[in-house]
Amino acid sequence: MIRISKYLRIHILTIAMLVLCTVFKTYKGFFIPYLVMFLHELCHTAAAMCIGLKISHITFYPFGVNLKLKNKMIYSLSDEIILYASGPLFNAAAAFVSILIYRSYPSEELKYFYICNIMLFLMNMLPAVPLDGGIILKRILSHKLGSKAASVIMIIISAAIAVLEMFLGIYVIYKTRMNFSILLFSALMIGNIFTQKEKYDTDFLKELMFHEKKNKKRIRHIVADSNESYEDIAKKFNIGGYGIVYITNSDGKILNTLTETEIIKKLVDTNVTV
Repeated sequence: MIRISKYLRIHILTIAMLVLCTVFKTYKGFFIPYLVMFLHELCHTAAAMCIGLKISHITFYPFGVNLKLKNKMIYSLSDEIILYASGPLFNAAAAFVSILIYRSYPSEELKYFYICNIMLFLMNMLPAVPLDGGIILKRILSHKLGSKAASVIMIIISAAIAVLEMFLGIYVIYKTRMNFSILLFSALMIGNIFTQKEKYDTDFLKELMFHEKKNKKRIRHIVADSNESYEDIAKKFNIGGYGIVYITNSDGKILNTLTETEIIKKLVDTNVTV
């Protein structure tokens, strides 16, 4: 990974793709999609800053552009919808404006810009994780049904959409003999379903943080060193409150997040270090 500036990074394979596009003079197929994806992420960045989140960096990967945030905790459902909907909504607006301009000043570049925006909007609004539409749906379900039920529902929906896309991809390959893009996209979605694993589930964590409002029970946030035993951590719990434990390393980085219930369950099994 090469650091361009404080907030921009580029993958080495992306540079290799740029070189190849320069050699074969296929600029349109490289720069316009990356421009559309970059503007998409910039809108996410602007929305994140408006709701108080801190930006880490934006990375240009070989097949996409990704925004990395320093913090993920958003306490309002409306703020979360604004954050994840901002990118696709920009693509919809950009497609609308570009097609209006195209009618007066037609050009292949403008037409391709319109197509890229439409495709990115439609793709991101699919109700499947990790796409923007899927994350919005998951947040709404988490708000209504709880994080665990929402996670199960989203895995089922995402898997169903990925399978349908796989069949569509096979059909497209049969018709075009060479277009593997949809099949590759479905494979990436399926891979995400089976490999995604966060060190802590932000939806579940927020659910615990707001547990007090529903059950009139005080939430305590406890920081524990990774070398502490479950017994030592349990001594920090108080009767009448509910603890959320953040396991940190020597640098203060959060390695894992455990609930009081999980600590007690582990303590019953064995007394080992975390």
